[in-house]
Amino acid sequence: MIAFLFLTAVLAAAQPSAPHWGGLPADTAAGLEAEGIVAQKYERLAGGEVLTERRPIPSGKTGVHMAAFGIVRSPVEKVWNAIVDCEKTPSFMPHLDSCELVRPDHPLAPNQKWEQLDMSFRILFFNKSARLVNEATMEAPNYLKWNQVRGDAKVNEGYYRIITIAPDTQFVVYDALVDPGVSVPSFVMNWIIGRSLPEVITALRDRTESPQSRYAS
Repeated sequence: MIAFLFLTAVLAAAQPSAPHWGGLPADTAAGLEAEGIVAQKYERLAGGEVLTERRPIPSGKTGVHMAAFGIVRSPVEKVWNAIVDCEKTPSFMPHLDSCELVRPDHPLAPNQKWEQLDMSFRILFFNKSARLVNEATMEAPNYLKWNQVRGDAKVNEGYYRIITIAPDTQFVVYDALVDPGVSVPSFVMNWIIGRSLPEVITALRDRTESPQSRYAS
């Protein structure tokens, strides 16, 4: 056991650190800034934190606009495959009970698909289930957006964005605009943003990172 712990520590120490803000290429820094990430926030993320925020609601939209950010120590292809694999995503993504491809009612582009998602939230005495059908558009290996075409919510749209900051280190953004069409207690919304939303990033980490990955700045 001692030898195993020592080996794990050595492997962790051998992991390259996420680049500091000043060491990022200009186009990478610009991409992060476009998502509202500045130097101070980035350094917290490089140290392993997962951050969330409420974002302004776009004009003409309703609901809650929120985002989660984190750094995932894995090759971009592995992170991308985890995001787009509908059938396997429920095995690690919180509150997602099932996901399956369904037939669209109009022709799609080669990089589009329709996904039917069954979701459930159980928080104390508050229980909510929903079935949604989203049209997903994929720009491999960095951007996946979705928009609800039918289902139990009034609005459900958002995107994943992957920004590569090193060959085996990805900055991941999960952005979602959600309006369930019914009143949601404030304590539930606070729980989703503070507790559930970060799990999107940590679930990706658990799914894609090697055991020895660590977050050193």
